[in-house]
Amino acid sequence: MVALVYLSLLFLVALLSSLLLAGGREERTNPAIRKLPPGPAKLPIIGNLHQIRGNLPHQSFWEISKQYGPLMHLKLGQVSAVVVSSAALARDVLQTFDVTCCSRPHNVATSEFSYGRSDIAFIPYGERWRQLRKLCTVEFFSARKINSFTSVREDEIAKMAKHISSCISSSLAVDVSELSLCFSCNTICRTAFGRDIAGDDLSVYDVLREAQEVVTSFFVADYFPLLGWVDVATGMKSRLRKSFLELDGIYQKFIDRHIDSKSRSGSENDEDLMDVLIRLQKDGKLTEENLKGILMNIFIAGTDTSSSVVEWAMAELIRLPELMKRAQEEVRSCVGRSKGKVEESDLHQLHYLKRIIKETMRLHTPAPLLIKETMHPVTLSNGYQIPPKTTIYVNAWAIGRDPDAWERPEVFDPERFVDMEPPAVDSFAHYDFKLIPFGEGRRICPGKNLGMLIVELALANLLYSFDWQLPPGMREEEVSLEEAPGVAVHRKHALCLIAIKSESMNAA
Repeated sequence: MVALVYLSLLFLVALLSSLLLAGGREERTNPAIRKLPPGPAKLPIIGNLHQIRGNLPHQSFWEISKQYGPLMHLKLGQVSAVVVSSAALARDVLQTFDVTCCSRPHNVATSEFSYGRSDIAFIPYGERWRQLRKLCTVEFFSARKINSFTSVREDEIAKMAKHISSCISSSLAVDVSELSLCFSCNTICRTAFGRDIAGDDLSVYDVLREAQEVVTSFFVADYFPLLGWVDVATGMKSRLRKSFLELDGIYQKFIDRHIDSKSRSGSENDEDLMDVLIRLQKDGKLTEENLKGILMNIFIAGTDTSSSVVEWAMAELIRLPELMKRAQEEVRSCVGRSKGKVEESDLHQLHYLKRIIKETMRLHTPAPLLIKETMHPVTLSNGYQIPPKTTIYVNAWAIGRDPDAWERPEVFDPERFVDMEPPAVDSFAHYDFKLIPFGEGRRICPGKNLGMLIVELALANLLYSFDWQLPPGMREEEVSLEEAPGVAVHRKHALCLIAIKSESMNAA
């Protein structure tokens, strides 16, 4: 597909050459452009697009930044972009100049999935964004609302344990990747929709995976707005539309079932997130596009990020058995071996587990790129200027691997956090922008507390109730850490492990 795109672009060289020459003159004469950050040489037409290999742009940005520094300018087709790869410069973008850098660039896939940017994540910054953000913070992600769904999370933990036990009885390996996705999806969606996402249709998971892949795919129109026909010719536009319609059908089905269920029961108690959205729509505070756009945020971003952290944590621990053993000893000694499960009230004791999760998020940041757009000119602390309408990529993944911010950054070492903070401190703000898995500033993820709770609860119970081994004949160093593209970065290959009932499970 990429080859076809480049061939199509070559036909336009003659047509666009005059524009390129005009752009070159502007770069030589415009003082603001002359103060742009450094970056690699740009090719005609495509700029630096040829240097962004594959569907993991955070890795390409990281490699280029090793030569050009933690602040660099790229030309991605017709898009002017700046990549930030250090904590100090991330502070500039996410805190010092947050109000100027907190809008979002237009993107073909996200605009489609978000109903024309009617959601929270991709809506342009302004009064409407503030209204939606406030509604979601109060109605969805407050401590009271999160606590009201404790029983849902407990039930999903029990289902997860039952599934693992059935694999043990059948002498089957446990697909931890699939398990973590199912747990995250069902927990989030029972909270939001009032029912298990799979319900009577397991293909929903396939729809979700396809959407997660499409939303991070390459669309020519994102970099050459006049060449949207190429996306039509390659089939990407129809693939996007098909995925959107499948998701829209899922949202509508849940909305219709919800309304029907409430009308038949007449109950106004135990309001879940879907009830809240429908009520706000009836009150005129949300449009139908807002409602479905918010469902998209919850359905795609909310489920995928949590499951990826659990998956990566288990992959790192199975590679380092001594860390796995220490984590299990902490969980089992703090909770007690006869209790049978880890409850949410136990999590505050599990300091080493929390460090494991932070270290996982450092090395395997679930959302590797925080994408912004400047609304006005910005002069950063190092003197470089960024014009308005410039896309800014804060490479959180690269910052987590920056040797200037972390000792031995390539080593998975939860103990590095012991000297950085008191064990009871859970706020990521403590790390001075060296660890930003949820972003920072106005666009920080509003569901971060719920996301962390789901990750901690899932991982704690996996370690408490079971012992884990690699499949026969496989060694720790053979566990792949290769990444796959998506809304959140997962492992490229499924993590399949052998589970053994622990003493605590037998006692239960």
